[in-house]
Amino acid sequence: MTSLPRSWLFVPGTRPDRFDKAAAGAAQGLILDLEDAVAETEKPQARRNVLDFLARPTYPERIVAVRINPLTCATGLEDLAALARSSDGPDHIMVPKVEDPESLILAASVLRNAKSGAQLSALIESARGVARAAEIAERTPNLSALFFGAADYAADLGQQVGVFQPEFARAALVNAAAAGGVAAIDSPFFAIDRPDLLAAECAASRRAGFYGKAAIHPNQLAEINAAFQPTDAERALARRILDAAIDGVGVMDGKMIDAAMVRWAERTAP
Repeated sequence: MTSLPRSWLFVPGTRPDRFDKAAAGAAQGLILDLEDAVAETEKPQARRNVLDFLARPTYPERIVAVRINPLTCATGLEDLAALARSSDGPDHIMVPKVEDPESLILAASVLRNAKSGAQLSALIESARGVARAAEIAERTPNLSALFFGAADYAADLGQQVGVFQPEFARAALVNAAAAGGVAAIDSPFFAIDRPDLLAAECAASRRAGFYGKAAIHPNQLAEINAAFQPTDAERALARRILDAAIDGVGVMDGKMIDAAMVRWAERTAP
């Protein structure tokens, strides 16, 4: 999990002119979007755009995910099949509107059958999805992360995103991800003209236990990277803990180091 990006930038699949710029920018991970950012009539072309970009190994160091359409519709199944068959598939396939582990188990089976090395990410964005988040995280093969979709979740509860405060959903998703041994990635912040509010939300998100956060605009990335990347002081402390606890326990500065501190250090030091 520690190798996953902390910041993820959504890029519409209909804008191939933005792919290279996004890949060369500050985002640690890209999410090429075939779902919400793409009109129904443009989805086949968006899929071709994404496959063409993936076939060019221009940015081998950049982690690339593709958000497909829901697996409850034909377009989503077509997305999954095309990416699974591609010899230059993405690092991750993000499945939206996930409400149960069964659809992801099917997706994992398709990828395995096609000998695809892509990992799965689940976008949790409904009350049903939040209610079954732990089951989704624990039962899905090859799952790397749970992403939170605040806008759809707010709509599902009859609330307005930006006003509604979904603390319960965020806590449930973070706990589910930890129980399943995967990363929890927070929803994008939608007010791109309020960096002050973005900073506050990033800080609260990290305190809540999220590993990283998605973005909808490149201008948001510096704030997200700064908030979620361990500081030099945290890394230095983590290395000291690991050096002092070679056998899993130890003493540092006259204080006992226990297993919980070692686990934190292992996630922080790399």
